[in-house]
Amino acid sequence: MNTEHTPSLSLNSFFLFSDLTTEELTLVDETLSPLTVYHKGEHLYDRHQFQNALGFILSGAVLVESTDEQDRPLVMNHLRAGDIFGVAALFDTGESEYVTVLRALDTVSVRYLTQEGIRFLFGQYPSVAQRYIEFLSGRIRFLNRKIAVLTGGSSVNRVYQYCLSHQCEDGTVLIPDSMTELSRILNMGRSSLYRSLDTLLAQNILIKNGKQYILQS
Repeated sequence: MNTEHTPSLSLNSFFLFSDLTTEELTLVDETLSPLTVYHKGEHLYDRHQFQNALGFILSGAVLVESTDEQDRPLVMNHLRAGDIFGVAALFDTGESEYVTVLRALDTVSVRYLTQEGIRFLFGQYPSVAQRYIEFLSGRIRFLNRKIAVLTGGSSVNRVYQYCLSHQCEDGTVLIPDSMTELSRILNMGRSSLYRSLDTLLAQNILIKNGKQYILQS
């Protein structure tokens, strides 16, 4: 990890700041930390090393992992430029461990907004506070759907984990040309595969665009 200047996304590309003026974005820029760069394989956050801050990904891709009951890695999400992380740690609740591990998949540039900084911006710009609340509400709905998927049976969970592990930066899932091949890879029948895909589509975890499947994050 180091701090340096690299080409990156502009601040108004983030949903929290998308309706701010150029002058207002200047104040936001002054409130955020300098750019921090992580190289492939480095942890942005892990169980014991994290900040009470929101991280804004300006470039690169990040893998979010947890572990199962046998302490095996479990892919939870992929983050990319324009995404934020750290919501669970933003306001200190006394927890000594972070909930997941965030690992750089390539060179990743991030700027951080501390809890003091976001309180300041909430006071200055009510629209930022409103957008943040809308974001949290959306995450609660999405996580509730994801919990339903993860507890909905091993076949659904297996398909979901495959999608997480084979998604591109735009969310498109790389799948074989035939469902027969995918069912062989996942070691399940075609009917179970189709039922699992239908469940993910019904829960809005997956979206189908023609022959492509897009994973929602």
